[in-house]
Amino acid sequence: MPRLLIAPDVEHAAQMAAIQIDEMITAYRRDADVVHIALAGGSTPRQTYAMLAARRQDWSGVHLWFGDERVVPLDSDDANARMVDEALVRPAGISDVQIHRVPTQLGPAGACIAYADELHRLLPLDAAGLPILDIAVLGLGEDGHTASLFPGSDALHGTDRICAVVENSPKPPPVRITMTMAVLNAARVRIMLTAGTGKAAAVAAALADPDERVPASLLARQATTWVLDEAAAQRAPREKPALPDGE
Repeated sequence: MPRLLIAPDVEHAAQMAAIQIDEMITAYRRDADVVHIALAGGSTPRQTYAMLAARRQDWSGVHLWFGDERVVPLDSDDANARMVDEALVRPAGISDVQIHRVPTQLGPAGACIAYADELHRLLPLDAAGLPILDIAVLGLGEDGHTASLFPGSDALHGTDRICAVVENSPKPPPVRITMTMAVLNAARVRIMLTAGTGKAAAVAAALADPDERVPASLLARQATTWVLDEAAAQRAPREKPALPDGE
């Protein structure tokens, strides 16, 4: 069972996630010169990034990556890169050399290859040759997708690919670049952030047995923290309180 943190509402969930990320960065920076974080898109993560920008003062050695990106110009309203720039990078004054954007100008195949090469070159690698992120921040769709790993996605399979092209996303824009499930599971820790009644069924399904029809259920359970508001957590399994001795 992954770790569940449940907040009363979406604002407090975003704040809770910001605190978790901030504390993890501080802990990892004690032992390493560089911390690598993959970021998610979405409205709730955007709130978290804005709170993180206001909360954290020292961004030295923190490198930001993208768990997925839409194949659009990086200044497009649809680009995760633009959202992260507006919510986090500019307010926090993070140096551009610490931001690793997906080079969408190369087209889907070129961007996928180039981003995989950059990850492979700059991050430590596990025994399978996969880059090891320190923190992967993730979101959850109502269909159970995470990053741009949708039900039935080819990127759910295989253990040697770093990135994959998604050509038929059920949500526009249809063409995307995503880190594979293997890379997300190779991360040291994962933070899944989601909120709202519309996500309750997906949360319950993702916390049930692994099922390729619910991609988020394939995330490693160990070292994964789910940060939810009460609305999203209403169908989530919860630990039962211990009974007093003798009962």
